[in-house]
Amino acid sequence: MKVDEVMTKNPACCWPSHSAVTAATMMQSRDTGVLPVIQDRFTPTLVGVVTDRDLCLHVVAGSRDPAHIWVSECMTAEPVCCTAEDDVIDALERMKKHRVRRLPVVNEKHEVVGILALSDLLRKSAISTDEVAAAIERICQPRQDTRESMRDIVTAA
Repeated sequence: MKVDEVMTKNPACCWPSHSAVTAATMMQSRDTGVLPVIQDRFTPTLVGVVTDRDLCLHVVAGSRDPAHIWVSECMTAEPVCCTAEDDVIDALERMKKHRVRRLPVVNEKHEVVGILALSDLLRKSAISTDEVAAAIERICQPRQDTRESMRDIVTAA
């Protein structure tokens, strides 16, 4: 099965010059946790992604004013992505390898045409629940440096 058959087409996008408040409001109104970041309203070239987690860690936890922080300051530049023609199994492997739950989908010009989420794969029965469960297990594993820093915090307490 191809990504095109299960992806969410024409997702909401923001651009680097949007404020963190604008991005968060867009996420809230569209009930999503991720926005592809495109160059500008006239150029849908993918330049990054911003997630609700990015906003939390880079803005809220940093005690920064979300009205004065631009998406370009908290987004992930050069995100992992796939194409609409990719096989869903290949896209899932990319998610596992890079530990992401969602992939922007781009065309040959690197323009955003969709987004593929683990939930899309489940909802549309594109792959087995066992394969998705294995992917989630891999994606959710703490990185080694995170485990070590958590161990240091617990030891120091």
